[in-house]
Amino acid sequence: MKLGRTKQSQAIRGFLIDSVRSGKKNIVAETCNHFSISRQSVHRHLAFLIESGFLVSEGTTRARIYRIGPIRQQTGTYALSAIQEDRVYQNDFAFVFEDLRKNVQDICHYGFTEMVNNAIDHSGGSEVEISAQRMSDRLWITVRDDGEGIFTRIARILNLSDPREAILELSKGKLTTDPKNHTGEGIFFTARAFDVFLIRSGDLMFNHLHDSDIDMMDHAETDFTGTLVVMMIAPDSSRSLTSVFDEYTDQETYDFTKTVVPVRLALYEGDQLISRSQAKRIVNRVERFRNVMLDFESIETVGRSFVDEIFRVFANRHPEITLKAINMNEEVEKAVGRVLSLNGST
Repeated sequence: MKLGRTKQSQAIRGFLIDSVRSGKKNIVAETCNHFSISRQSVHRHLAFLIESGFLVSEGTTRARIYRIGPIRQQTGTYALSAIQEDRVYQNDFAFVFEDLRKNVQDICHYGFTEMVNNAIDHSGGSEVEISAQRMSDRLWITVRDDGEGIFTRIARILNLSDPREAILELSKGKLTTDPKNHTGEGIFFTARAFDVFLIRSGDLMFNHLHDSDIDMMDHAETDFTGTLVVMMIAPDSSRSLTSVFDEYTDQETYDFTKTVVPVRLALYEGDQLISRSQAKRIVNRVERFRNVMLDFESIETVGRSFVDEIFRVFANRHPEITLKAINMNEEVEKAVGRVLSLNGST
């Protein structure tokens, strides 16, 4: 059965790029034989790839040499039971990130392997589709599995009442459904290393944007099967993995000791932060850290019981933890200040 014109063009161009990557010499002749097309047709595809930036050429027509260009992309679908994330990266995807700044390569390598490993170890699915696309002004990596869905899985294993709570827990860090084999740091640090980080599963989306350093939860109009992770970074980014790790780790022990809790992720549609139950969700698991920043960005008002549960009850129970409230408006600051004054804090 013959391929459609568009699919055949994609197949021919993919074959040419793969031939250049593998160092083949007679790529025109091999492509002619493989697809039963003319040399003129092959040269048209080569011209398209060169014009689009996927390939570059050097030399005269008779002695022309082709190399991989600055615009690169790769896609593959793999059985989760048969892959290792480091080998998939090295064998199929590393070329996409070659010749970039080392700090950007390191971030892409880290995010790629962490998210693919999550799909292998945690998704419960059978397949993962991975793609990487390098353009002049941005790099995209996507990892999609066909498993249970990350938010549903976390809520089920941790006995959370709502999958939305899973997003709040993910944003804190040190969250894993397999503590014997994982630290739960991968998503936290990957989200902060890239310019854009997004997870979509079911009808929920989790976003972290580096420019605003804001974790957000959104609802999608339709359910999404499995889990999709999207990562983007600018090729000229000066950010490094070391700088991201250093911001949240102890410089003497290198332990992951600091977290930022986006309080707004506990605020569902029509809700107000007034109850002790809501406060307990905010401070759930934060005893694993020594420094906890509670980010009140976008929170207009809070109830006394909510504030009391965090800044008196929890604080007295865990004097070893430093709690700090940030990005408060005047009303929230007054409410927190009242409890701190009663608790003898400054």
